[in-house]
Amino acid sequence: MGTARAAQWTGSFKIADVRHGFLNSKVVNGKGSHYNMMQGEQAATQAALVLEFAKRLGGVADDISSAGLEAAKSQKMLILRPGKVESSKVYLIHGLDGDALSGGSTFTSIAQRLAPCRVGALVYDQEALECNSIPDLAACYNRRVLEDVKSSGDAGESLIVIAGYSHGCVLAHQMGHQLYKAGVRTAVVMFDLEVTWPPPSTHSRVGGYEFLGGEAEAVLLISRAFGKFDFAIKEAIELTKMKAQGQSIDVDALIERAYVALGQRGLSMDLLKMMVKRGGVNIEKLNNIGNPWEPLEKYEGPALLILAPDTPEFHSAAEINARYCTRMEVVTGKGSHYNMMQGEQAAAQAAIVLEYVKRLSEATLVCPAAEGITVLRDCPGPCIYFLHGLDGDALGPGMNLGSLPSLLSGRICSIEYDDEAFACETIEALAKLYKERILQDRALRPDGKRLVLVGRSIGALVASLIALYLQKDHVECFLVILNSEVVWPSKLDDSFCYDWLGGEVEATFWLSHLAGAKAFVDEQVQSAVTRGKAFAEGASRLQTAAFGQIASNLEAFGIRSLKEFRSVCTLASSHCARLRQLLRPSAGSMRTPAGIFDGKVLVITGAERQSKLEQSARQYFRNIVTRCVNTDDHEVYVGAVASSIASEISQFLVQDRTRVDGDRDPRHEAESLDAAHVPIYVVPGCDGGVLGELASLVDILNADTGGVLVFDQEARRCSSLADLAALFLQRISDDQAWISEGDLPDASLCKVLLLGHSSGAPLAYEMAMQLQDCGVDVRLVIVQGEVSRAGPSSTGLSGCWLGSTCEAILLLANRVGEREFALKEAEAMAKARQNGQKLSRGRLPDTCGLAFDGISGGYMNGHSNNGGVEESKLLMRAFWKLSDQLNGMSVDAFKELVADLASRIDWYMSLDSLEHQDAFEGPALLILVQDCAEAESIIESNALYCTQLEVAETNGDQHSCMHQGNVKSLAAQILSWQVWSLILIMGLDAQLT
Repeated sequence: MGTARAAQWTGSFKIADVRHGFLNSKVVNGKGSHYNMMQGEQAATQAALVLEFAKRLGGVADDISSAGLEAAKSQKMLILRPGKVESSKVYLIHGLDGDALSGGSTFTSIAQRLAPCRVGALVYDQEALECNSIPDLAACYNRRVLEDVKSSGDAGESLIVIAGYSHGCVLAHQMGHQLYKAGVRTAVVMFDLEVTWPPPSTHSRVGGYEFLGGEAEAVLLISRAFGKFDFAIKEAIELTKMKAQGQSIDVDALIERAYVALGQRGLSMDLLKMMVKRGGVNIEKLNNIGNPWEPLEKYEGPALLILAPDTPEFHSAAEINARYCTRMEVVTGKGSHYNMMQGEQAAAQAAIVLEYVKRLSEATLVCPAAEGITVLRDCPGPCIYFLHGLDGDALGPGMNLGSLPSLLSGRICSIEYDDEAFACETIEALAKLYKERILQDRALRPDGKRLVLVGRSIGALVASLIALYLQKDHVECFLVILNSEVVWPSKLDDSFCYDWLGGEVEATFWLSHLAGAKAFVDEQVQSAVTRGKAFAEGASRLQTAAFGQIASNLEAFGIRSLKEFRSVCTLASSHCARLRQLLRPSAGSMRTPAGIFDGKVLVITGAERQSKLEQSARQYFRNIVTRCVNTDDHEVYVGAVASSIASEISQFLVQDRTRVDGDRDPRHEAESLDAAHVPIYVVPGCDGGVLGELASLVDILNADTGGVLVFDQEARRCSSLADLAALFLQRISDDQAWISEGDLPDASLCKVLLLGHSSGAPLAYEMAMQLQDCGVDVRLVIVQGEVSRAGPSSTGLSGCWLGSTCEAILLLANRVGEREFALKEAEAMAKARQNGQKLSRGRLPDTCGLAFDGISGGYMNGHSNNGGVEESKLLMRAFWKLSDQLNGMSVDAFKELVADLASRIDWYMSLDSLEHQDAFEGPALLILVQDCAEAESIIESNALYCTQLEVAETNGDQHSCMHQGNVKSLAAQILSWQVWSLILIMGLDAQLT
């Protein structure tokens, strides 16, 4: 039994000839001509006829659904193999000609060998032809893919494989990227081409020379497809020369030469012209929408590149595609670029694809990652994020971790140091950016039980900063430190104990050390240091020598040539320079975590550094576990080292360990969660906290709620300290919702910590006394101040009051760190006042004299007795001295700032105050700066008014204790006292009960 299809064409065959010899036959009319009936929409029509005939005879396979028949009829996708509903789906993407020459049959051979997968070929039809960019065309094709998946009856759980051949690699990569970002389980297969366009310059392949026009390129492509490579190369060279000389290309003549060169039996001149015309339209369009094209983002899903061994001119795809695929594998298939989809070559490629699809199908579903995060491994368990070191992971995300990620369970990710991260201006901004990425990524895996940050080198410091930010947001996380300090520069790391030798040189040393050439690095460093002027000629010779030492080991990192090695060194140098810039501390200080982390911390280190690292870490972490592993800070984690580290991390996350140490300060054993929930309000001094340092303290304290109280217009209408205190307490009550409308507060449920700095101490004390009278749980912290003073010192900085304008200027100078300048000016002005003399302007360069004349002589702050030339001169001297710290502030803006400060000082000094008959009986802490000359008198004065006064020390002086380098020490004292006072209160309650 059989059937025949009659095409509407004119030729020597007759229907009667077809019917002869068939007793039970039927004849139907299909579509197209004899030569194109197997292509495009004609093939779809013929396929529908065959399927309908087979269905009537009962021979349709079970896995061919009615939806599949509709897909077969579609002009948008040609279904080459129906496949099982639950099987993976493979969608093949045409080359530069839009598959105009075969209408999808290019992939017939490989499709039939991809059982049990469902296989479809995308058709470059009119809708696709109207797309004007690579992303638009990729989106168009993805809509068809998802429609086909839905029509096949799939519930959306099967793997979708986008496979591109030749120029189809460009589209496949973009399609895969779009699907993966949309949360679709996707893999990309690339057959022998780059994902960029045009490819590297060469006449031996399409796209490797200046584009010659659609039809001319179609002729050359057809010639290569028929194996006439020499003819195609020769013509490409000649045509390129003609175009460079401004001559036009005679396509008809080119077709005639190609027809002769091909000598293909059965290929008529008319058919060749038709193929050239159709292919030329597609080639012209696809070239125009993507020339040049470079992927805007990396594809982060699984990818496979199959190279054709017989055409090595295409092998540059391995290096280029690796830049745009984070998880790409490279294998060698069979045949050439032009026949790899045919016969036994197609069978070899199909076997590779099936093995790859099988591995991916059996693997756990990989969720898409957030922007700037690379997933190294994804399986059930915690979400673990690795922070890069000083090199910014120049080898690639997670590459220098070795086999460690593969030994851990959970979602294992690496944070990328990309362009957005590179643009961060501070290390704190970088940590906040990474924190947001982590939270976005974790949201994609809500089943992730725990959040873990892992860092080594500077990654340990960044991880600690992120942990503190997460703690402030009430997000629980765990911290793992790999053989590193959490400060910069490290006191234990001797890597940079010599003068910095330059980014390229240091990057070369780093990579050499990483690849196992420690002796070579030590020898080079010693030689460089002893020679003095080391590597003045640059790093080129050093890199050549280093590559000779470590070439074989570098292959594990994907580095196969000296050129690639130098490229990685250059990238690492750029990252290193930028990160060192962000980490550069102020003179005499270090970069440290800006607070105390309360969560669990695991420190993994070698035996020789264990005690020192633990001692250093205890300054910043309350709950530490240390484990000893034979590790080197520079090595890649492989073998026994990787297994040991993975085992320690896994045990740390599984077990709820409690460290018992009889000699340990009991305050470290207390849970600080309750303390963290006490709102902290900072009471400003006479300046009203206008410079913002008080807000920095609140931020570092990680207060659950609270903030800095503000001297706004309403506050400055108060005439007494008691009225101002009552106003601020009303604001705190509203902020904490202590009083609901119409109800009275339950004082036993209210608690607050008030912190008064310097002249803010009397106001904080007044507030604490009013709360104490109401029965509220209040704690008082005084920083370098006395609660008995209603305003700033009557004697000022110099020992005598210089007026609010001068005092405001000197206060600003102190606040920005110019204490010596402030003391010198205060002393000089006080001496001049005592002698009844005016200051001369001789101490300033003559060039500043004109600036003096431009400032009005009096009434700068509304108090004429403070105005005059004296204040104007001081203001200008201060402006020039402080200009570097004022961030481009103009003279007028500086005058306004001084006037505002002076006005605040005058108002604050005028407030009436009352002496309380009772003392403050709650917990109180007085924090004084080290070597405070008046410490004894300040303690004695405050002890008269606080019955439970404790005293602690912090770094800096009255003003610099709030500076960036010292405020962390101040915050640590406050937090530590918070926890300790909580322990005492809890112990007292236990005794009473």
